Amino acid sequence: MRRSLIAVVLSLLTLSLVLAACGDDEASTDDPMGSRSDQMDGDMGGMDGHDESTPVAPGARRIEVEATSFEFDPDEITVTAGEDVAIVLTSDDLLHDFTIDDIDVHVAADRGETAEGGLRADEPGEYTFYCTVAGHREAGMEGTLVVEEP
Repeated sequence: MRRSLIAVVLSLLTLSLVLAACGDDEASTDDPMGSRSDQMDGDMGGMDGHDESTPVAPGARRIEVEATSFEFDPDEITVTAGEDVAIVLTSDDLLHDFTIDDIDVHVAADRGETAEGGLRADEPGEYTFYCTVAGHREAGMEGTLVVEEP
């Protein structure tokens, strides 16, 4: 009796570990990997085409940005209106991205990688950049792009 109880407990534990590693209850029947296949490709839910960074213009000024532990360094960047800039994003710990919705900027870098994407803001003002990976913006991963008059 005792051995069978131990066997049942171990079986349940093994099954729960396998289920946790393989997917969730909301997995689509059309995709055997369910929503996990997107995450395995690096797509973290709302980050459609995360590998496609905004193109960089030739001769653009390079600005290095480090993404780590739910913050950007620097968290404020100043550029001149109409200036071509290359955001050079390095992620130290896990997948992060640098997104500015108002001017269609997107750069993503996986853990230990550096990616480069272009940025050009024609209108002076302040724009918020943030990480679109689920929960990162809510954890404070955002900053400000200041665009000054030429």
